[in-house]
Amino acid sequence: MKYRKAELLVLTAAKEIKDGEICVIGQGIPMAAGAIAKKTHAPNATILTEAGMVDIEAFQNLEDIADPGACVGYSYSVDLFDVFTTIVNRGFADLCILGIAQIDRFGNINSTVIGNYSIDKRSDMRLSGSGGANEFAGHCNRTVFTMLGGKPVEKLDYMTTPGWLTGGDSRRKAGLPGGPSAVLTRYGVFRFDETTKEMYLASLFPETTVEDVRAYIPWDLKIAEDFGKTLEKVETPKKEDVLFLRKFEPMFGISGNVGRRLAAQALPVYWEGGRSNYK
Repeated sequence: MKYRKAELLVLTAAKEIKDGEICVIGQGIPMAAGAIAKKTHAPNATILTEAGMVDIEAFQNLEDIADPGACVGYSYSVDLFDVFTTIVNRGFADLCILGIAQIDRFGNINSTVIGNYSIDKRSDMRLSGSGGANEFAGHCNRTVFTMLGGKPVEKLDYMTTPGWLTGGDSRRKAGLPGGPSAVLTRYGVFRFDETTKEMYLASLFPETTVEDVRAYIPWDLKIAEDFGKTLEKVETPKKEDVLFLRKFEPMFGISGNVGRRLAAQALPVYWEGGRSNYK
């Protein structure tokens, strides 16, 4: 069946979650990935939200980081401070999955501002900010980033969250555990070289070429074959997984303009071309 690139990104991100892991999950794409993982290969994974809902069973995407109305239930709840101090900072979180806006070659990310922080031009734009991203990516055992609408850059407009800093052992010298393990974009999956910690292309999405990816990356991108590895091809998603995802979050991959139109059409009275659909 036909699928959207955003849906493939979510389904591929879900595979990064291993059964039995404790996972701190962000909103949107990361939360959907967690739900897919729980349904398929990782039923014993524990999904934790930034606001402190532990072991949630979500039936739809959360409206915010503390949305119990989107869950069948959860094991227990703590506050944000406890998430940081009693779970993440003590090394109990195996994985965090976070959405990002900008990333550089060493996995440092920006989710604070595009352009100048003081908003000097119309093109400058404030984003959601760190939230728990800095704490989670700074202390979880490994981090997976998802980036659907953002882009890789040579130099971040603002460093919100440290990745591998300047590469090599610079993160360890800074006293930080863990580190980024994968980046998922609409082109494929990127991972990090074990020695240099530079991002490289590990897997390609269907109907995507290496040339497409090189045009997307602003530096001289390395691919898996440069390290003696196989450049893998991501398989097309299973029909049942796509259908589950569309039920969980129908709007993935749909523009805001189209989404607003669809929402309006669902109203009891919808006007188009001077005529109403009300009968």
